[in-house]
Amino acid sequence: MTRDTILAAARAVLDREGIPGLTVRKVATRAKLSPMAMYRHFVDKSALLDALMDDGLATWGKIVSSISAQDPMAWLEELIEAYLDFALTKPHRFDAAFMLPAPSARQFPDDFAVGRSPVMAMIILRIDQAKSNGWFGNKPALDVAISLAALAQGLVSMHRANRFSSEAQFKAIYRTAIRHCLESYSVRPLRRER
Repeated sequence: MTRDTILAAARAVLDREGIPGLTVRKVATRAKLSPMAMYRHFVDKSALLDALMDDGLATWGKIVSSISAQDPMAWLEELIEAYLDFALTKPHRFDAAFMLPAPSARQFPDDFAVGRSPVMAMIILRIDQAKSNGWFGNKPALDVAISLAALAQGLVSMHRANRFSSEAQFKAIYRTAIRHCLESYSVRPLRRER
């Protein structure tokens, strides 16, 4: 058994049962080995959680790297939609990236300020480009990025807790709230909704 096989089993358990159902015993059963055999590849459950988080973040990183818009504001708009799509179409990978209580999870704001997150570094770069193009005032790019991330993740969490009457309502409120957040930092009017 390889580490990749165990990680694939952990992904399958996470996909089927979510974070609450993710146990070493269930992963071992899915991987067809004993829980003790798993410890040869993952020292403990924390190491498994870290690996799942890294896997989820890698998936998110590939999505963000595929955003093709050259204009920084268009790029940010595509990012916002990509995050929404990731949360809705790959909910357990999203959870692995952003919700798992993984011990090595990045900490706001210090880990992001020093570039520990490749995605946050891309976001900060685009915000700085938008600032250079006259879109944003003098607020630090990290502050803008953290505000966007916190708002987006908070709204996704509310949706997961059934705080919206429908997915359509959630999407509309998500897009409006994120737009308002961007507008609160912008010194120029944003393009109107599609």
